[in-house]
Amino acid sequence: MNLILLVITVLLAIADRLLVTYGECKISIAKEGGEEKVITVEGGGTLLEMLSAHGIEVNSSCGGKGSCGYCKVKVLSGGGPILPTEEIFMSRKEKQEHMRLACQVKVKNDLKVFIPDFLTIVREMVESKKFDPNKRWKVTVT
Repeated sequence: MNLILLVITVLLAIADRLLVTYGECKISIAKEGGEEKVITVEGGGTLLEMLSAHGIEVNSSCGGKGSCGYCKVKVLSGGGPILPTEEIFMSRKEKQEHMRLACQVKVKNDLKVFIPDFLTIVREMVESKKFDPNKRWKVTVT
């Protein structure tokens, strides 16, 4: 029974990746400090993948697997509702402010996002007790 479910899950994931096309999507990105950029991508991947492919760093110690909670971005439009896989990493305040995990947001249409400073994310995680000191950190110094 478990093997059948696994096979069906894999087939659905492959079908979604290969058969479903979302076309060309624009992602408007704003960062702290006023830096703004618009990129055009082929929809279907995650926001984290798309940003990384265009040289825009979003910290993620788990590599986009949805297990660390560090790739938080504010999705101002186009991201859809928060997923259950993101709930455990978000405080009530962050949910109200439309924070999402970039690794969990699938790019299906145009998006408008704000990428907060990494230290702001860590500070809020510590204050809301969503911080796990046992997780590995990836820090990028530019």
